[in-house]
Amino acid sequence: MGWGNMDKKERQEKLKFLKKRLKRKFVEMAEPMNQLDYTRENYDRLFPDSKISTPIGYVNLGKHQFEKLKENDRENLLGAMYQTLLDPIVVINENDNGKKAQLYSKSFKNAEEKLKGVISVVVDIDGTNVAISTHRRDPNNIINKIKKTADLLYEKQIGDVGTAGTDPYSLNLAISDDTQSLDRTLPTHSNVPQTTTNVNGKNLKS
Repeated sequence: MGWGNMDKKERQEKLKFLKKRLKRKFVEMAEPMNQLDYTRENYDRLFPDSKISTPIGYVNLGKHQFEKLKENDRENLLGAMYQTLLDPIVVINENDNGKKAQLYSKSFKNAEEKLKGVISVVVDIDGTNVAISTHRRDPNNIINKIKKTADLLYEKQIGDVGTAGTDPYSLNLAISDDTQSLDRTLPTHSNVPQTTTNVNGKNLKS
């Protein structure tokens, strides 16, 4: 076996190990999905000036993101969109036939403990990161979008402060009737720059 084949095998092993680790994190770090009333008022409070601070920098919300949730029958993802951008488990660089995007991804568990995943797609528009879509995805489907280890742009570390532990009512958000059966948590530190660590161990400030 030549050195080239050995290098390829090593890369494959590292990728396999990475995916295995992330699958475990998607299970262990899954949170209840905050179900908020689908209103413009809630949207504007979650995303002041159509912007949010993420672990790796600010992201702007694309035009008509509020309307697109309704158009695509995703009104119940309003709270999840906020949770996913604010506190993703992973951010993946995707290059799909030349179309580049960053995939902010997070896992959720409902009252029946069923695991679900959500992706917010962020693209570069004239030098600004813009979220253009949020939709459901199976966690395994999300992880399999990583084709090589370098595709993993950010990974949340165990012990990092997440979205749990604060009261959504402090944001004056309208909460849907079934929320309390799932969770009563939503962070109050929206759009506050934070220092975090990326997968290469470097400090990042949003």
